[in-house]
Amino acid sequence: MKVAHKISTKNKLFLKREQSLDAFSSIEHRLEFFSKLNGKTWINDSKSTDIGATAFSIENIEGPIIWIVGETQKERDLDIIYDLVISKVEEIIYYGSHETKLKYRFGSKVKYSQLLDIKSAVKMALKNQSNNISVLFSPACSSFPNHENYKARGEYFKNLI
Repeated sequence: MKVAHKISTKNKLFLKREQSLDAFSSIEHRLEFFSKLNGKTWINDSKSTDIGATAFSIENIEGPIIWIVGETQKERDLDIIYDLVISKVEEIIYYGSHETKLKYRFGSKVKYSQLLDIKSAVKMALKNQSNNISVLFSPACSSFPNHENYKARGEYFKNLI
């Protein structure tokens, strides 16, 4: 009986955390818990267009996390997310053309994949066999040139699920 009580309490705490984060973010595409599919919680954080916003998101999500991150020409300060990634992220799925800094900083510590586009990244996340994991789409980059803005990118991501 105590085990069932602990499990239901844990589920209640998880739901409360999701509700709190949803309430915190009234902006669509910012820490938007939008689906539970294949044992995974899918989170649309397309509004995160820089590494600081992504750091906030990773910090506020219970691990483990599959982080889908995109291509940017801007320099990313990976030091600000290093401890968060090491402690919470199980897998990084990068989409875009060749990127070395992210790969070399985390590739030997966290499972790392590089794919061409968001659709391929989602397919890879679906293949992850872990249950009770969050898939965080937090690109840490601009939506251009593939999408008009972060809203269009976020809708595209949600429609893939």
